[in-house]
Amino acid sequence: MKLIVDIGNSNIVIGIQQNQQWKHFWRINTQKKASEYHYSLKINNLLWEASISPSDIDDFILSTVVPELKTIFNNVLYKLNRQKVLVLDKSIYPKLNIKIPNPNEMGTDLVANALAVHNKYFQNNIIIDFGTALTFTIVNKKGEIIGVNIAPGIKTAINALSDKASQLEPVPLELPDNPIGYNTQTAIQNGVLIGYVGLVSHMIKVIQKNLGHNYTVIATGGLSEILSKQIPQIKIINKNLTLEGLALLPMFIND
Repeated sequence: MKLIVDIGNSNIVIGIQQNQQWKHFWRINTQKKASEYHYSLKINNLLWEASISPSDIDDFILSTVVPELKTIFNNVLYKLNRQKVLVLDKSIYPKLNIKIPNPNEMGTDLVANALAVHNKYFQNNIIIDFGTALTFTIVNKKGEIIGVNIAPGIKTAINALSDKASQLEPVPLELPDNPIGYNTQTAIQNGVLIGYVGLVSHMIKVIQKNLGHNYTVIATGGLSEILSKQIPQIKIINKNLTLEGLALLPMFIND
């Protein structure tokens, strides 16, 4: 049994995998200043509610783009049953079966996504990760990361509006039936969400034109299902792609 943790800037995603099958997924808010005790209590409660004993877990795997939480989570996971935690970081990039340009600049979540698609889909892919940042990672069928484009994420854009404009409040992330806003909420929803449909569609078009049209587009991330149905170029939605990539790490790491 594997316990896998992916720490993002907005959410921490936790998965339990057994015999290559996913048994549980949990998502909790990322709190950069929270204590080790806080997170230990959270994870122990999740395992207890799922009737999972820490002693039954064989592999603990961790990825984080939040440096403040790396040591905290390493300690939390290690103390569950005193097994070493496998942490995806730049030191183990060379052991993976993918080629990573500029490894000092490549986030571990993007590397995990690339590892997953190369070992799962065996084709040229554009991975769109709808997270705090909106990222486009291009991976060819040889496992070479061609490059990455980054834009502000959907929720980041909406939060920026409410932060900078005192009369605007955060709104639900859903597309209204009417594409013309008729109040403040629908005005923001249409402006941001329809705008992002255009952004993502055009970005795919430009990348495909540069590379050729044989790259399959895969969407992932917590917000991937919000817009993917509006973008016909997206052929696969896999919300748990990052965790699937992390689950592969023990295959390549032989300590």
